[in-house]
Amino acid sequence: EVSTGAYKRQVHEVPLGKQVTDPALIEKITWATWTSILGDEVIGIWPRNADKADVNCACVTHAGLNIVTGDDFGLVKLFDFPCTEKFVSGRF
Repeated sequence: EVSTGAYKRQVHEVPLGKQVTDPALIEKITWATWTSILGDEVIGIWPRNADKADVNCACVTHAGLNIVTGDDFGLVKLFDFPCTEKFVSGRF
């Protein structure tokens, strides 16, 4: 999965590099890791009134139960994963 500078989520096949655009196929994927700041699975990491560039990075724990984010304000936040409810207060 790729997060572009245009804040558009893209998924590509490996090793071909062909873009996958079918939402049904994307939904069936079991990810080994997660470092994207985009997607329905991480919509809750975005604070209310956030600028597109406010959340800079994300990484899901090895157990797949939590996601950690870093933002423009120097904060590192911990959320449950997936984080599908909007405007969740992360644990600092």
